[in-house]
Amino acid sequence: MVSDTVAVGVLTFIGTGLATTAGLWQWQRTQAREARASFRTQRVEALGEVWEALSAFEEAQRTSIAGRVPSAVPESGRLTQVNLLVLRRSPFLRPDEQEWAQAFAQHLAEIDTLVRTDMSNGQPDTEWWDTSMRLPASSHIAAMAAHQLGILRVKLGERYAAVVRGDSE
Repeated sequence: MVSDTVAVGVLTFIGTGLATTAGLWQWQRTQAREARASFRTQRVEALGEVWEALSAFEEAQRTSIAGRVPSAVPESGRLTQVNLLVLRRSPFLRPDEQEWAQAFAQHLAEIDTLVRTDMSNGQPDTEWWDTSMRLPASSHIAAMAAHQLGILRVKLGERYAAVVRGDSE
């Protein structure tokens, strides 16, 4: 019937095929794991860059309005920078994170515009905060924007922390 040499050859061929298939499968798994790790690293970096840019934007806006920086120019350039950063890093950000970051920056710009509209001689008119004077119409809008800004800061901060910890992809 079948000689021993042929049987050994067939079994060797099958064994070699199985070992090659197992090796290829293991190699593909390793490549996929490395790609996921690389993507996760890029994602953490992207969220970190966006968080830092938004924090710097908020700090610059608050400092400028508080009068510590003599410039009374709105921080519109930073809004563009943040939006471009979100656009550039969008492959690593989820859609909700992109929306949060853009809304955060937009609320900062909105507050900046409203406060600067109420400024007199380059200083914010904050007297109405300390007295029972009639509030300017823009104070309600600025308060709503500040409230939304706080909510977005918490959402982005929690997501960034979760991604850094590895709790969320």
